[in-house]
Amino acid sequence: MNSTEDIGLSLVALSLVFACAAMIRRRSQLLRKLFMPTAVIGGFLVLGLGPEGLGRLTGGAGLFPEHVFAIWKQLPGLLINVMCAALLLGERLPPLKSIWNISGPHVMMAGIMSAGQFAVAGVLVLFLLEPVFGFNAKAGALIEMAFAGGHGTLAGLTPVLVEYGAEDLLDVGLGLATIGMVTGIIVGTMLVNYGIKSPSIPIARQNPTSPEEDLDIDHHLPGPDDEPMDEWHGMTQVTAAAVFIGVSIAVGIAMLGLFRWVFNLAGSQFFDKFPLFPFTILGGVLVQLFATRFSFQWAVNRRAVEGLGGIAIDGIVICAIGTLSLGALGANLGPLILLAIASVAWSIFLALVIGRHIFPRHWFEHSMAEFGESQGNVATGFVMLDMVDPARNTDVARAYSYRQLITRPIVGGGFLTALAVPLIDLWGLAMFTIIAVTITVGLVLWGMRRVAVGGRAKVTKLRAS
Repeated sequence: MNSTEDIGLSLVALSLVFACAAMIRRRSQLLRKLFMPTAVIGGFLVLGLGPEGLGRLTGGAGLFPEHVFAIWKQLPGLLINVMCAALLLGERLPPLKSIWNISGPHVMMAGIMSAGQFAVAGVLVLFLLEPVFGFNAKAGALIEMAFAGGHGTLAGLTPVLVEYGAEDLLDVGLGLATIGMVTGIIVGTMLVNYGIKSPSIPIARQNPTSPEEDLDIDHHLPGPDDEPMDEWHGMTQVTAAAVFIGVSIAVGIAMLGLFRWVFNLAGSQFFDKFPLFPFTILGGVLVQLFATRFSFQWAVNRRAVEGLGGIAIDGIVICAIGTLSLGALGANLGPLILLAIASVAWSIFLALVIGRHIFPRHWFEHSMAEFGESQGNVATGFVMLDMVDPARNTDVARAYSYRQLITRPIVGGGFLTALAVPLIDLWGLAMFTIIAVTITVGLVLWGMRRVAVGGRAKVTKLRAS
């Protein structure tokens, strides 16, 4: 049992690590040129100074006390609930029809992205990783869990992986998530600069990205022109945001308990090991709907919620990277490299080929936002958007933001991500992969047909006028 002093010391130490990482990034032009997130730098600091780095050289635990490191290992599994509760809380929720009209292609692209990641991993595991490396068949879910879901999703799914005999995939998945964040920024920057220089790609931005822009996915602080955050019922908006996040998590806990009770009555223990975090997303949506219904949505300040969610994301990334097991990664180096290459290749194909046929206008800008999320998280998608369209000459920011309202509870760390391992166990990897391939192809054809029908309707309207 960790004492209160141990928990406090671990948080103080984490703050010092983050401060050091920020100073390193500030002084390193190379890291700024690569748009490297501060949290990733902090994670590698912990990894290098902890038992897996300095500890291996000295034969000890490294720079950090063992009890502090033990708490850091547990933090991602808790912080993922805060992050997920904050994803949609405070968002103004327009009618569903309006959301679909604006973000429909992005919803399809998100489905293609995640289903394709399941399909690519399934094929790779079936025909290479399982027969050659003896890799666990549950790895068919690993690319989507690690790249679209990220560190927090993997931490939240730890009980599920243990329950279904796939706990050996956790460190591999965390390694993939780390690779995804780094490649998402580096490869994404290369693609943006390629798009600017390519005569075959129409793009709103006309000049290459520059390290002087200092884009950072850890940027959550208010700007000088932002509206002040008024108090609500005698508490600051940051405090109010923390209260609403806590209520959202409580609603998620109640919903998960209800599901477990209903399924247990039916004789099934399916939800007994199901993670909490997908339900906290729904909890945040329900709290927001309740606030709108009773006219106090003004009290849920989105900027304050995002700030607390950003703290959770940064904590997840630092702790997840810093507590990686290098021994487990080394033992699975071949599968790790192959899965990473396959995922990056799929994301590039998605952005440069599929995106042309899914988005009717500004296809490259729309595709790059989805590329960023397919390799890292929502924030990485916005970094790509800031690179490719800093002046907001397109409608990508609104469409990409709105699509989160539909897809976040489902893929990229939602219910489908959480259900993937149980479904592979239930159906077998071959059937799961066939279904994933079918869904991917179906969504691509639907998206292409939607664009074609829209184009014909536009031509007919012009002729009629």
